[in-house]
Amino acid sequence: MVVAILSSCLDTEEQIVFNPDNSGNYSMTVDMGRMLQMASSMGSDLTNPEKVKEKKDTIVYLKDMVNSADNLTPEEKTIFQNAVVSVKMDEAQNEMKIVMTAPFSNAAGLMEIKKNFATVVNKLKAFEKASGEQAKPGEDGGEMKMNVTSANPVEDQFTFTAGPGLISNSITNMETFKNKVATDSTLGKMSQMTAMMGDINYRTIIVLPRAVKKYDGPGSSITQDKKTLHFTTTLTEMMEHPEKVSYKVEY
Repeated sequence: MVVAILSSCLDTEEQIVFNPDNSGNYSMTVDMGRMLQMASSMGSDLTNPEKVKEKKDTIVYLKDMVNSADNLTPEEKTIFQNAVVSVKMDEAQNEMKIVMTAPFSNAAGLMEIKKNFATVVNKLKAFEKASGEQAKPGEDGGEMKMNVTSANPVEDQFTFTAGPGLISNSITNMETFKNKVATDSTLGKMSQMTAMMGDINYRTIIVLPRAVKKYDGPGSSITQDKKTLHFTTTLTEMMEHPEKVSYKVEY
């Protein structure tokens, strides 16, 4: 239940910026402000009234960690060597954001980053280093996994593709997706929590090197120059109307 509660208090935003040569930068921001606010309202301050409110602004560059890691593949080391994880927190103001960024040199690198960024961060325990938290014996980075990987509990049900002039993110198998929604206990608990705490919001921002030709996706909007697209959805919409949450962009 703890994982479900914390996950239901997250808002996530991913941004993909393309250069003319198909290189670019990927970032994901997880806003955990509602989680801190909920914890405070549930009386966490009363259990330890003498605890000093934390305030930190930490940046961890993965390069040194990647080079010395023995649990990453050579491909992962190449793709994630310039990745960065940052944590900014102000408990007194109920503010906390985790930002993960990584540059990519081509479409294949972007697909690997989007698919495995959180997994690599978990392997390196980079979140623990950025937040100053240490996993308990035997947990192997459980806190990081709860805070970052679970930001989108159905992410593994999507297939993301990128290539020259085309980007898409769609449900891999609709029946498998619906079965997970119907049977996954964590998703069920999260759905119950959203009724009380508010929905999980997801936003994807895509910045293109030239004007878009065609696009389709949830809650879409486009800038006047037709180079920046916004797609927005919620966990509830994903669960209740999965046919509406895929996106596709041609440019």
